[in-house]
Parts: sequence; structure tokens; C-alpha cells
Amino acid sequence: MADVTKPDANPIAAALLSFFVFEIGHMVINGQQRKFLFSLVARIIGTFLCCIPGLVIHVLSAIDAYQTAERLQKGETIGENEYTYELLYKIVKLVDSTATFKGKPSA
Repeated sequence: MADVTKPDANPIAAALLSFFVFEIGHMVINGQQRKFLFSLVARIIGTFLCCIPGLVIHVLSAIDAYQTAERLQKGETIGENEYTYELLYKIVKLVDSTATFKGKPSA
């Protein structure tokens, strides 16, 4: 799996694109194609199951895109399928066993 280094990542642009354009901030701003794909799949599945899970995944994805872009701005190298927001990671891990997590664990 490829690692991503993008010190020019913009957290606001990543969050807005992820929220308004089908999770695309993960791919375009953060350079995480695999994460984009599986976040989108999880959102679609959540929407088909019931609208609320899809909406929750959608919001969590925008938060994760923002936090990941912040880490990239600080010069961190991040895996292509590495999640920063733990709850989104736990959800996507159900559909993608290769997902990884690095961030602040929730209490």
C-alpha cells in the first residue's frame, strides 16, 4: 500500500469536497484513493440500509478528511487507507479489512 505525503493539503477544502462531492476530498486533496473508494462504498451501503447511517458516515468522512489534511500539512506520511477519525475507521473496517487507524483514540 502506498504512503501519501502532501504538505500542501488544505483541511477546509478536503472537508468541503468530502461533504459536498461524494467523499472526493480524500482523493483530490489528501491523495488517498483507496480511502475515498471505501468511504464512498460504506456511505452507499449505509444509505441503502437506512438514510441515517449513510448521513452519519457522510459527516464522519468530512471530519476525517479535515483531520487527515491537517496531519499531512504538518508533514506526516499517511497510508493510502489510513483513517484519522476512529469511529469512521471502525465502520469502514467492516467493509475493508485493510483499513488502518492512527489518531487520537476516543475515550
